Amino acid sequence: MSGSQIKKGIDAVIGEKHWLTEDKVKQLATKPKKHRPLGFIQPLFAVLAITCLAFIIYLLPPANEQVQPASELITKQFEKLLPEQAADAAIKYFQAIERKDYALIEEVSTTEVVASNKELFLKYNAIDFSTLKIIKMIPHTEEQMYKLYITHNDVTQEQTYIHPLFVKQLEDGNFTIYENIYEEWSVFEPFLAPEQLELVPREAPAAQIVQINDYITATVNVQSPQKLNHSATIVHFMKKRSLEKDNRVNEIYLILEKEGQFYEIGTLKDNPQAEYYILEDKRAIHITTNYFEGAEYYVIYYNEHMNNFQYAKGALSELSGTNSYQTQLTEEVLYTFDGKGTNIAFIQDGTFMQIAILDEVDSPAWLTDFLFVRMIGGNAFYLQYQEKYFQASTFYHLQSLEKALSQ
Repeated sequence: MSGSQIKKGIDAVIGEKHWLTEDKVKQLATKPKKHRPLGFIQPLFAVLAITCLAFIIYLLPPANEQVQPASELITKQFEKLLPEQAADAAIKYFQAIERKDYALIEEVSTTEVVASNKELFLKYNAIDFSTLKIIKMIPHTEEQMYKLYITHNDVTQEQTYIHPLFVKQLEDGNFTIYENIYEEWSVFEPFLAPEQLELVPREAPAAQIVQINDYITATVNVQSPQKLNHSATIVHFMKKRSLEKDNRVNEIYLILEKEGQFYEIGTLKDNPQAEYYILEDKRAIHITTNYFEGAEYYVIYYNEHMNNFQYAKGALSELSGTNSYQTQLTEEVLYTFDGKGTNIAFIQDGTFMQIAILDEVDSPAWLTDFLFVRMIGGNAFYLQYQEKYFQASTFYHLQSLEKALSQ
């Protein structure tokens, strides 16, 4: 049938001659053509997909190589820092926490919990073990213990926390791990030394007058005369009878004898290899163990108004030793110490005074274990921050005995 015949038939039905033209009929009778996509698009998508898949496969480890779990990262740190048995106990402690293994945590932990070790597991529930770092290890040889400071991020990576962990050897030779899980973890932030330190001189402690009955003479290597002529004093190194049977007490008591009275000054570590030195100047008695940096060092002053001895204890200064310094800060000489205890001692109006610089640093309690004072002469010092991944040292000059400025 031609297009003309179709048109006539439709016009006859609807009675309209001009509604459908021949061109319109040809358009209706012709099958519309389909639009085909460009031929190069599909191969391009296929190539891109194969490339992406190959890159993902490249990033994956081989079938025989496993991704190192957080526990292995922890293991390497403990093995570098601790003796084998101590490291093994610490590694098991964190493996138990990661796996929530109640049997294993009972084996190595003496952390005190109120209800169960579930409290310990919950304490660590929000930390990212892959970020755990041991940033400082402090050995306590006398107590057969190691104090570790550990930092770690929480799972959101928004905060880094720090807390101490203790690794202690028991009497049977095994090691145990413990910490205080009820103490809030501190936020760990980089240490910034203050520009100014306000120092506070305080009275040095006085000796305790004691009866000599409970003391026995200790066998020590004394390199100096124990009878001091200027102060009419005798220096005794002694042990307490009541503690002699306790092998864990490794202390020597420093006792001064004057005019029939006995004064307990303090203690020194009982080290069989130590050599004890006693010096006397016009104003004070100096007693130290060995002449090396960090050795225990006492300066002792007899206060006539109190009829008693006062004393300052610190670490023997690397630069100063037992030397004293005459400065413009005070009319009397200054005695200096390194370390975390007393750093400056002096006589003021007949009373022995002392300054402990770290006591005046406004900081969280944990930071004290990271700070150290090193005196330079009688009017300057370094405030040092020391940890595994970062060290810093700030120089301070004493403006007075109440103020120090950084430079």
